[in-house]
Amino acid sequence: MRLNQILIGTVCLVALCACKKCVSVEDLKKQEDKAMRKHGNGIWQHSISSPSSDATGCPVDLYQNWDSKDEKRSVSPWKYTEVTREGYFPPSYMEAQCLCKGCILKEGNNVIESHNFNSKPLVVSRMFLRRVLCEGGNNGTAKTYKLERVQLDVAVGCICVRTRS
Repeated sequence: MRLNQILIGTVCLVALCACKKCVSVEDLKKQEDKAMRKHGNGIWQHSISSPSSDATGCPVDLYQNWDSKDEKRSVSPWKYTEVTREGYFPPSYMEAQCLCKGCILKEGNNVIESHNFNSKPLVVSRMFLRRVLCEGGNNGTAKTYKLERVQLDVAVGCICVRTRS
C-alpha cells in the first residue's frame, strides 16, 4: 500500500467516526473544508498528470519517438479527466480514459493500432464518503446528514489485453 492510500483511508475513517451522528450541512461543510486545508485535494489526485488531456483518438503518430511518461509510452495510452460527484467527499478526483480501442504495436518500421488487442481501463476500488440525509431528516428546521463510507471503482490507467475469441 502506498502512503497516500493509507493517508486517504485514515482521513476518511476519522471523518466517518466523527460523522456517524447527524449534523447540519454547515457542520459537514466545515469538516470537509478542514480536511481539505489539512491534507489538500492532491491526495485524491494521481501523481502523474497528463499534459495531453486535450488528446482525442489513438495517438499512433506520437509513438515514432517514445516518451518517458507512463501514460504516453504505454501500448494502451490514456489521459486523465476530472470527475466531480456532488454529495461525495472528496467531491472530485482524476480518472483515466483510454485513448485507443486497440493497442499500439510496432510492425516492422510502422507503428499501428492493432485491433487484435483491446485497451481496457485498469480499475481500482477507492473509498469515498457519501452524504446521506438522516431519517427524520430535520433537526428543527434544518436538514441533517451523516457520512457513509462507500467504495467506488476508479480507472487509474489502461492496459492492453487480448481480444475475446
